[in-house]
Amino acid sequence: MIYTTLHVTEAIFAFALVVLLVVILKKKNIVSSGDLKKYAKLMTTAILPAVIFFQLSLNPVNGHQFVLVMIMFLAGVFSMVITWIVGVIMRLRKETLGMLIITSTFGSSALIGYPLIQFAFPNNTAAMTDAILISELGVGVPIFTLCPIVASYYGSGSSGLNAMIKTFLNYLKSPIFISVIAGIVFSQYQVIVKTPFLAPFWESLRMIQGTLTVMACLILGLQLKFRSVRRILPLFLVSSIIQIGIQPILTSFGADLMHVNLMDKQVLILIAAMPSAVLGTVFATQYQCDAESASELVFLNIMVSLIGVPLVYYSMFH
Repeated sequence: MIYTTLHVTEAIFAFALVVLLVVILKKKNIVSSGDLKKYAKLMTTAILPAVIFFQLSLNPVNGHQFVLVMIMFLAGVFSMVITWIVGVIMRLRKETLGMLIITSTFGSSALIGYPLIQFAFPNNTAAMTDAILISELGVGVPIFTLCPIVASYYGSGSSGLNAMIKTFLNYLKSPIFISVIAGIVFSQYQVIVKTPFLAPFWESLRMIQGTLTVMACLILGLQLKFRSVRRILPLFLVSSIIQIGIQPILTSFGADLMHVNLMDKQVLILIAAMPSAVLGTVFATQYQCDAESASELVFLNIMVSLIGVPLVYYSMFH
């Protein structure tokens, strides 16, 4: 576990350094906050759809892994409900409530989760395959589907059933939803997917996927201001407790209920304990949903995970 802890710490600090580099570049006027919405739109209309299609096409789900995916998905949905209840009790304004929901549920499973699983389960292809499917379907798909709907609904300035229906119908026409459906369909035809003639196509999508973390860091860095940490301290406490505390407990309960084996339970809990997904900032920016607070919460959650993730693992398995 010490190697896992060291590697997670390394990955988190590396991400933080890239974000801080963007902040420095912004202060020197090399990059501009004026282009923030353009970068966010590029992410949601081009880069994310390409990554979704790529991952879903190459990773079909079997019955055993579907159980793990559903446990993670349901844990995230329950976390959304818990966050909404807490936000209503706190009487948060609409945009802040939407921001808190999308930054307190589904975490950075790919950015930090993959290297963590590699070190926790060295040379274990089964663990890594489970982690990829849990991440891309149990975490990634909800991020790319539920989070835009929530951000659009709470950031649109309108409310009620008609607004919710309009948001959902707009989502059905979005590149993100189309890529989800296309990826699931393609995943059922692996003979076609793995044909040598399509190799350059998949490689191009893999290259696009490589830009995901950098673009997310760029958007987060441009949005980051930290006008007052005290101002968002209550939101940060709620977000971190739900993201790094409650979600692992929910997945542990689900794993025990479904009689999941020890290795799969460990993978589930480690992925569930990941800090807030940086894509929450992208959606908050795109749909004008208190994006400044979102960037601050995401950054703080990533930093607290330096201690939180190893602590969660030790508390549940030692």
